[in-house]
Amino acid sequence: MWGKRVRLPAAPELTDGPDLVLRQPLPGDVDDIVAQCRDPEFQRWTTVPVPYHRSDAEDFLTRVAEGWRGSVARFAIVYERRFAGTVDLRFDGIGGAEVGFGLAPWARGKGVMTRALRLVLGWGFGLPGIEVMYWRAQVGNWASRRVAERCGFRMEGTVRGLLEQRGERRDGWIGSLRRGEPLSGAVEEPAQGI
Repeated sequence: MWGKRVRLPAAPELTDGPDLVLRQPLPGDVDDIVAQCRDPEFQRWTTVPVPYHRSDAEDFLTRVAEGWRGSVARFAIVYERRFAGTVDLRFDGIGGAEVGFGLAPWARGKGVMTRALRLVLGWGFGLPGIEVMYWRAQVGNWASRRVAERCGFRMEGTVRGLLEQRGERRDGWIGSLRRGEPLSGAVEEPAQGI
């Protein structure tokens, strides 16, 4: 079973084709990390610092290295040979992990995140003792929800005040995926007017 501070296996490189590689984030990714984290849409739905500085990206890379020695497995998404975002698993120590992901604006709308998340879910469920994955996002983040649903997450509901973003509580959606369930699913479209 994965505890809070256990040693993860060495960071693997994952791929499903020549245009998509998942690997550990590297110092050479800093400029692309800064560009992604300065995107207003990315900032709207995440907890990245605003304004976002180069030193924030450098600190992020330090935390990534520490994460692989702790309870977070974070992958850089490299699409068409360029850093395009990240996807991670945050292990809870009792057989589960929460997924988190974000993608640069230039790579959106191409199915990249769905492919990347499926790769990481397959890897994560291949680890001993991992039985369930969770996904959470702010209510209204339909792009994230569509990716989660396409990867098989079942939407469990809306929780008031579930998430914290820059000192404020936000309502959140939560979904789950159990070991053995298909990594594909139907997408619920937002109601008109949302």
